Amino acid sequence: MQLPSNIEELFTQTYEGFKALKLRSASEAITVENELRRQGKSYRAHITRSKKRGREFVILLIGGPDEVHVPQHG
Repeated sequence: MQLPSNIEELFTQTYEGFKALKLRSASEAITVENELRRQGKSYRAHITRSKKRGREFVILLIGGPDEVHVPQHG
């Protein structure tokens, strides 16, 4: 997987109110996570499973000036 110099460009979706990247491959997810760690970015990773889409690796960007998370009031 070829990564852009600004890795945040990959995060074009949202998931749980955060910028997200969904991948089908574990090796691609590991590559992105390694680059996020190298750049000092905060992130969370989830693995989702469904009958329709199979297994997806979801990486969420958390924190920072570009944060899109909307706090939920309960």
